[in-house]
Amino acid sequence: MAVPRHRVLGHRNKLVVEAASLHRARERRSTGRTLLEGPHLLAEALAARVTPVNLFALPDDVATATLADQHGLELHMVDAAALRRIAGTETPRGPMAVIEVPRSPAPDGPGMIVSWGVSDPGNVGTMIRTAAAFGWDFGYTLGTADPWSPKVLRSGAGGHFRLTVAVVASLDDLNGWGLSSAASVVTGGLDPAALEPGRYAVLIGGEATGLPPDVIGSASVQVTIPMPGGVESLNAAVAAAILAYQISRSQTPGPAHSE
Repeated sequence: MAVPRHRVLGHRNKLVVEAASLHRARERRSTGRTLLEGPHLLAEALAARVTPVNLFALPDDVATATLADQHGLELHMVDAAALRRIAGTETPRGPMAVIEVPRSPAPDGPGMIVSWGVSDPGNVGTMIRTAAAFGWDFGYTLGTADPWSPKVLRSGAGGHFRLTVAVVASLDDLNGWGLSSAASVVTGGLDPAALEPGRYAVLIGGEATGLPPDVIGSASVQVTIPMPGGVESLNAAVAAAILAYQISRSQTPGPAHSE
């Protein structure tokens, strides 16, 4: 049975204004909601059983109308100006969906990428996408770009819905999840291929400052990517991907700790 369509909403409509406000971190925190843009993110959310609170599309978006019918979702038709307002861009890719930020279970994957204050949304999203690709989880500390911001969600390409996204207050949290902390450093660390078997949380610091000295000193181990080409350092997301790949390739993780 088709879901009934309502009138086409303009950019001043209350639902449109409320959705657009979710580009502000304060609004996301206060409402516990965020925005998804595009058919791929919507499909990933639905596959993870995340049901949109509100779904918006242009009147000629047949694919989204069909998807809404299939899932029994109410679809709000909007004009082009309203879609631009919700997306915050001049050429948005509909549909747009408002969702409740999912509550994640405790991390239990074979590893974790931890953003220790990485502030660039593109890097954070790419790290989430990378973690999902290896079946790992993602952790983040204060100072990291909001993992559930629309920009990070776009960069994550659906990875958010395939892993646990967890706040990391200290290294003690990682220990509690049965993870050994591997601090990434430019020089002086172990080759990641030489790590003993186990479950590792790879700590990635901001590109300008790296990891704090006390975190490096307190980590279970320090790791360094061999770079014979003489490059001084790598982009944070690239470093995370290389380390996750090498550790995944060389490790045979044991089961998650149950204590």
